[in-house]
Amino acid sequence: MEYLNILVWISLAWACLHVLTFSRFSSKLPPGPFPLPIFGNIFKLGKMRHKSLAELAETYGPLMTLKLGSLITIVVSSANMAKEVLQKHDQHLSARTIPDVMRLFNNHETSLIWLPATHKWRNLRQICASQLFTTKRLNDSARIRFTKVMDLMDYVQDSSRSRRVINIGQIIFSTTLNMISNTMFSMDLTPLDSDSAHAQEYKAIVWETMEGIARPNIVDYFPLLRPFDPQGARRRATILFKKYDTIFETIIDKRIQSKEQGDSKDLLDTLLQLLTQENGSTLSHFDMKTLLKHLSTALQKNQK
Repeated sequence: MEYLNILVWISLAWACLHVLTFSRFSSKLPPGPFPLPIFGNIFKLGKMRHKSLAELAETYGPLMTLKLGSLITIVVSSANMAKEVLQKHDQHLSARTIPDVMRLFNNHETSLIWLPATHKWRNLRQICASQLFTTKRLNDSARIRFTKVMDLMDYVQDSSRSRRVINIGQIIFSTTLNMISNTMFSMDLTPLDSDSAHAQEYKAIVWETMEGIARPNIVDYFPLLRPFDPQGARRRATILFKKYDTIFETIIDKRIQSKEQGDSKDLLDTLLQLLTQENGSTLSHFDMKTLLKHLSTALQKNQK
């Protein structure tokens, strides 16, 4: 009974501290529902989150505060307010909460997606704008897309003549993957064969990685649980990231060993030239590999 009393008093003290702290801090925040101790406003969100947020916005306005566990969240729910946030005050509000799994292997420290607007972020952005997304590069990419679509049509036509069954989803994925890999590495990552184990493995790695990042993780809302990894998110992400890393490390090593860089032909050549420049380039091998991985994933994300 004595232990129970102690637990009750600790809980009450925690609740009081939470109320006092949040009340003082929330005076500078937009309005919102009062959060419960520990859980915050998590229970205000139903299965249809967009509907729950729309209903809350009717009460608290187009700019409101929600506390999800220990995570302070600002919700924007009108076009005018979105314009204020995304256009007028974008520099101040451009940083985002980093999912716990993205902290593995320090991915968040060298990523255009997760970095705040620091000098490193501006440097990577400048590299993308001046080296990767130029008019010439986009024109080359258009030619690659045309070639790969013609390869796809030839494959379908040949399969039709030979009455061979094809997996439409698989060959579309393989075609898209080869468009991206030729733009980046001047090579096909997989044949169009529907039973390609390599294509299946790569597809599984990409999609499982994206789903793992998007899947709600209790650790993001309650950081104290991070050492326990209750959902196994870090364990699964570690396996996937290592596989993904191996694929790109192998491609980069083969290109370096081949010593066929010469004139810049693809994204990898361009990045390798920046890497070996002696005029103070701030691009590291890890930066290059992370940039290639994230570009590849971003280009693949809508192909499921």
